[in-house]
Amino acid sequence: MVSDDKRPIVGIDLGTTHSLCAVFRDGQPELIPNALGEILTPSVVGVVDDGSIIVGRAAQELSITQPERTARCFKRAMGTDQSFQLGDKRFRSPELSSLVLRSLKADAEQFLDREVKDAVITVPAYFNDHQRQATKLAGELAGLTVRRIVNEPTAAALAYGYDDKDAEKKLLVFDLGGGTFDV
Repeated sequence: MVSDDKRPIVGIDLGTTHSLCAVFRDGQPELIPNALGEILTPSVVGVVDDGSIIVGRAAQELSITQPERTARCFKRAMGTDQSFQLGDKRFRSPELSSLVLRSLKADAEQFLDREVKDAVITVPAYFNDHQRQATKLAGELAGLTVRRIVNEPTAAALAYGYDDKDAEKKLLVFDLGGGTFDV
């Protein structure tokens, strides 16, 4: 893995049903594929019989035969005391989210051939401060320095207007996700 002073800052959409990661490289935003070559990683965590933790597509497939060993849509519980029992283990939402983030971080490091330490993570516009802090904690548990927490529709608007910085525009952004809808 290449190590230099210019470590990338990744942007992460930590979604209710799917998550993804991007980086700004060579003057353009670039989506980062996961280990399966897919852009979207299911926001699903599972614990297999031997106690190992799995994330993404493998956990989604486990949910078909052993739903009691998987958790999904845990983003909705971010900032609450709700916990999820997966086999013999109990997790809160920031812990589950950190496992998804850790998977995205590993995918980014593989793709970029560089260590990834810094991230910007998006959250629904309606998230309160407690939910935003829980999301930041999830990033920290994943080994990331969370540079910013950004509203999802704000991130979408920034991406839309990236190529046309000089134009004055009025935008109405609809962010219809798997578990949230922001305008």
